[in-house]
Amino acid sequence: MRILVVVQRYGAEVVGGSESHARVVAHRLAMVNEVEVATTNALDYWSWAPHFPEGESMDGPVRVRRFAVTGTRSPTFKDAERHVLFEPHTLADEQAWLATQGPHAPGLLEFLRREGKAYDAALFYTYIYEPTAAGLPLVAERAALISTAHDEEPLRLVPYRALFQLPRAFGFLTPEERDLVHARFQNGHIPNEVLGIGLDPPPWHDPEPFREHYAPRGPLVLYLGQVSEGKAVDELLADWSRYREAGGTGSLVLAGTARMQIPKQDDIVPLGRVSDEERYALLLPSHLESLGIVLLEGWQVGTPCLVSAKNKVTTGQVARAHGGASYGPGAFGTALAAVLAERDALGASGRAYVERECTWPAFDARLEQLVDLVAN
Repeated sequence: MRILVVVQRYGAEVVGGSESHARVVAHRLAMVNEVEVATTNALDYWSWAPHFPEGESMDGPVRVRRFAVTGTRSPTFKDAERHVLFEPHTLADEQAWLATQGPHAPGLLEFLRREGKAYDAALFYTYIYEPTAAGLPLVAERAALISTAHDEEPLRLVPYRALFQLPRAFGFLTPEERDLVHARFQNGHIPNEVLGIGLDPPPWHDPEPFREHYAPRGPLVLYLGQVSEGKAVDELLADWSRYREAGGTGSLVLAGTARMQIPKQDDIVPLGRVSDEERYALLLPSHLESLGIVLLEGWQVGTPCLVSAKNKVTTGQVARAHGGASYGPGAFGTALAAVLAERDALGASGRAYVERECTWPAFDARLEQLVDLVAN
């Protein structure tokens, strides 16, 4: 079949869970199909500044079509977003916010309008950005939406109500994402497949030097991901401060691109981006996730995980895998102690879960089922 994947950013250099999932899907489908990607020339989601050359290129077997972003995100965007999400406003405000958020790529939308019907199936990532919100309706009769939705304020906005009624099928990353979307939009009648993800074996790594460096301070807790309020790292820092004030020990290491101010204190260590060797320790993903890939990666090497109970997705993953613990308000320290007390058993259970659920044959079968739901 001829399949199109539409995503706001694409490439090996792009750091992002949805974008990484889209690239994996494109390459897996390309083993037995003709696969193309329609995307923008941006690398950074914050500014949408041009980075990649416009036009066509090849990413292995996948043909990539990059379209120019018109304008970068305004420095006042967060003010407009705050108004739309938390203050009285109009439908016009919401529509203006969607365009201002970006990436605005008129050429991509025109390509879908002109060429979209030439594909047997079009897979769109993710619900929140304009290439999907404005692009999917142009080819709805052959579209699947991999929404990567989580319980956040934008999901309540009016422009998305119609979007979640339009696709021929949904690809969900977890059962919790499926349940959230069905409850919010009453669209359980639309066919769907829970995809999950497939994983390669972890690369060679030796985390001991990294851990030993911080061992004298107590347990090492690693947050791996984008360091921003949008990923609720401000809430994590507040939980950590309360834990330390109550007599807790250890180091909180933040690994990822920083988009916020980080307190300057010895027990909070911002590392920026890290190598694969350094990622496998006690993982704390954001509670705003549609699939906790870092949990799965941690479990691959027997590392238990600690997650906020605010996120039903990662809480559900931890419960299904019995690979860690979740914590509610004021219970961070108690949950951390529980994870450390059963570290080996929880890590082993998580490893067994990944070996069972995240094989490539299992993922490929679920992905094939989603494409068949759309193409047939």
